[in-house]
Amino acid sequence: AFLVTFPCVVTFTMTDQTALASALADIQRDGVLILPDDVAYELCRKWQRRFRIVNRASLIIAGLACALMIVFNCIAYSTPGVGFWVSITGELRSKMVACAFLYCICCLYSVDLIYIIRSVAMSVFLNDVAVHGQLRLLPFHPDKCGGLRPIGRFGLRDQYVMTLLGINIAFLVIVTVRYLQPPSTLWGLVGAAAVVYMILGPTAFVAPLLSFHGAMIRTKAELLSEIAQRLRVELQRLRKELPSGKLLREDEELIDRLRKVGAVIDQLPVWPFDAATLRRFLTAYGTPLIGMVSYNWLRGLMQGFLAWMNH
Repeated sequence: AFLVTFPCVVTFTMTDQTALASALADIQRDGVLILPDDVAYELCRKWQRRFRIVNRASLIIAGLACALMIVFNCIAYSTPGVGFWVSITGELRSKMVACAFLYCICCLYSVDLIYIIRSVAMSVFLNDVAVHGQLRLLPFHPDKCGGLRPIGRFGLRDQYVMTLLGINIAFLVIVTVRYLQPPSTLWGLVGAAAVVYMILGPTAFVAPLLSFHGAMIRTKAELLSEIAQRLRVELQRLRKELPSGKLLREDEELIDRLRKVGAVIDQLPVWPFDAATLRRFLTAYGTPLIGMVSYNWLRGLMQGFLAWMNH
């Protein structure tokens, strides 16, 4: 938790702004997102102030969360009979060991909380960008997302952090079940951590994408509306010429082209991720759950094998 997950989460937190800027730069360079200079300047001015407030608020909230985690961990692990290495005799072994343990726990989950709060703020920022910018989807873009796959990968980045958190929760459950005699307070702590992961996992991936999801739906509807209006005009013209029999081959070809263009637009995606990104999300989200199930299955298999050997 402290030697692997903690530095990874710190790295993700320090580079989240760079990742966001890179994703927006990619879709602007391809002409998928158009931000006029005055709109970009206003967004920059407004969100520079907001992110400053978010950063300060996240530090305060993380500090309060650390205080609560210290209280809950002391109550859960200092209960007599739990059997945790920090308090085997029913009380904390030493102040130095207890402080080191609580320090590591607070560092890990406070940085996780800061990252989550910043991710929520970035999701709201992306919604502001999608509302004030002009979205121009490209039907034949190689990324199969209309040119918005960088936004989907940015959401996948948040899921990787949640997966690291979920792996730690999986180890917490395994250690609790395998080695400890958990009281109700400890089960409450473990259950709360598991519920948080189950909820935040999909939310972390979908939240940055929701704003562009709505913008993609609106853009697709506008394009289809333009095709429908042009078809209506052409059909009305052909109806007037139908009695006189002045239908030309060019009219048939025009209607056929409009139908083909409409079919292409209708195939535009409405989510900024492709099948590969979705598979990565499902793999990352399911890794902690599969790990716990596999551990329990292998443990039961080994116990059955040993019992058979002893018999």
